[in-house]
Amino acid sequence: MVYTDDEALQKKEGEEVSLDQIDGDMVVRTIYKPEAPTAAISEFKVLLELKGVGSKNGRLGVDLVTVLDISGSMRGERINKMKIAMRFLLKKLGGTDRLSVVTFNRKAARLCPLLQITSDSQKKIIELINNLEARSTTNTQAGLEMALDILKNRIHNEGRRAAIMLLSDGMEDEESHAAKFSADNNDKVPIYTFSLDCDFDPQSLNDIASHGGMFAAVTEVNNLTAAFSLSLAGILSVAIEDLTLTITPSNGYKVKEVEAGIYHRQKVDVDNPVIIRFGSLYDRETRKVLVKLALPEVTEQSGGVEIAYEYRVGGKDTLKSGTKSIRVTGKGISAVEENEEVLAEERRLRTASLMKEAKSLADKKKLGEGRAKLVHAKKKLSEGDATLIAQLDQLFHFMVSQETYDTKGHAFVLALEASHEAQRATTFTGDNAFKVRMFNTPLMDQFVEQAVSFNENPEEYKVPTEEEDRLKVALVY
Repeated sequence: MVYTDDEALQKKEGEEVSLDQIDGDMVVRTIYKPEAPTAAISEFKVLLELKGVGSKNGRLGVDLVTVLDISGSMRGERINKMKIAMRFLLKKLGGTDRLSVVTFNRKAARLCPLLQITSDSQKKIIELINNLEARSTTNTQAGLEMALDILKNRIHNEGRRAAIMLLSDGMEDEESHAAKFSADNNDKVPIYTFSLDCDFDPQSLNDIASHGGMFAAVTEVNNLTAAFSLSLAGILSVAIEDLTLTITPSNGYKVKEVEAGIYHRQKVDVDNPVIIRFGSLYDRETRKVLVKLALPEVTEQSGGVEIAYEYRVGGKDTLKSGTKSIRVTGKGISAVEENEEVLAEERRLRTASLMKEAKSLADKKKLGEGRAKLVHAKKKLSEGDATLIAQLDQLFHFMVSQETYDTKGHAFVLALEASHEAQRATTFTGDNAFKVRMFNTPLMDQFVEQAVSFNENPEEYKVPTEEEDRLKVALVY
């Protein structure tokens, strides 16, 4: 179906920001040993860190479609917590944003077209959501297809970002193939998925989110508002888009290996440039790339690798760009101690790989071997790796029995793996949620804190405004 009834935005003084005013940026760091032995080196490590910096003048408006499961399994506390989460989301959207709500059970339904967020539209949408009832089966594909159609057929889409948030708590119907359908998402709309209570295999939701969104395993229904808030904080704080990094060796330098998670999968040709496409970065969000080089004999300071990057800001067609060089000075020394930041990233990558191996074993009902992998991984860490240790401990706890792993651990480690691979935050629930989180931005932490307070007392808690959020991030961070 073609949806062309998205509401035109009524501009309000002080809220509208022109594209020219949006001036996000990126900070690039190169971390490596500046000195090396003069003899040729078979492995020299360089860590690249790219950090998004959001515009101080505002942001693009967001067109968001929430896709909500209202099948029979959502009855009771689940649908009630979903309604509270949606109320919080509405309060965090601004006057330049628009929201459409899609529901699905056996069939999909559109509660409202893309509506500009105003006090009147908030009341209207909340009333529609409060009237929802859970019944029937789960046709996830129908809901997702409708959401993509709503965004694809927008009339008023210039200078706007789009995203989808999809919530489900059950296995989809036999005729529903949402993951396969989402792979044909030609417009590359990021889809954030939320697996609620995880009493089914959440692989489909993880696959749907693998094209620019994130998968969240909400193992406790009471944490749904916090889960929504974390993803929303990212959606509302995109700093740069279409980030591409090119690593070019020369002067006898060779690129042996590149570790960049999901952003680089192809085999490295030692003499040719390596191109890594990251997509978007949120404000204060970072990506790290570990590059392993082979160095020729170094007799003086020489530049053998050029780092070039380009990206877009604020939906503009023009690209911003920059370059950096890796320069190493040859010294008559036998060895130089490795940089601690490089070592820390190596420990993270190794731990993530071992957790992935443990997951594979647990999926094959080999829990004992899976737990042994986690114990081995923990022995390789130090006190400074507190977050990684907490992640291993939590996964070990979820592997106490096959039933616990199947109902909670599998979804947890899926989300954990996706987070490490994308270097992007996702929601973790439970007593250790604070300890295991990684890659959170300052705005995400604020939104989650607010969401917890709102969930406890939705009638009384006063949700901070966007301007209050911006000032706090600037003040504290």
